[in-house]
Order: sequence, then structure tokens, then C-alpha cells
Amino acid sequence: MNHFGRIAACGMIATYNNAEPAPGPNNLMLIVGKKVRIKGFIVFDHNDMRTQFLSDMESWVSEGKIKTKETIVEGLDNAVDAFLALLQVTISEK
Repeated sequence: MNHFGRIAACGMIATYNNAEPAPGPNNLMLIVGKKVRIKGFIVFDHNDMRTQFLSDMESWVSEGKIKTKETIVEGLDNAVDAFLALLQVTISEK
């Protein structure tokens, strides 16, 4: 991090199914020395921008600027497995 750098921290979905806690940072003293600011946020903090975001994102996806990936699972009986698969992060996706 640069001096007075900022870290945006949002969501923890990638860790929901961890069998063990993820290892934490071992250099927290740098946060103090570099006066780094860490601020959490959630999507609803910016709900006033939702309409503009959806408009922009729709254009970017149709123009190929944003690539989407979806998996379609048929049947309510497969809902639990589909949801659990959503929470799994593979090495290639990290």
C-alpha cells in the first residue's frame, strides 16, 4: 500500500464455507505506519446510484466490455446444491 492508501472491503462470501479460518495479515503495523484507511461498505450504501449502474452495466455487457458467467440448474430439488456451488471458489477463479 502507498502512504494514505485506501482499501475497499466488501463482502465475505468467498469465506462462508471455509472449514478453517483464513489466515490473517501478518503485517498490520504497516497500516499504522502508512496511515492506511480501511473502510467497509455494502451495496445498499449506494442504492441511490442503482438505476444508473443498471443502465451502464447493461450497455457494458452488450458491448462486451463486461463478461458474464452463469450456470443454470433445473428443478427446485437442485436448489441447495446450486446454492452451495455458488459459494465455492476454485483456484482458477481466485
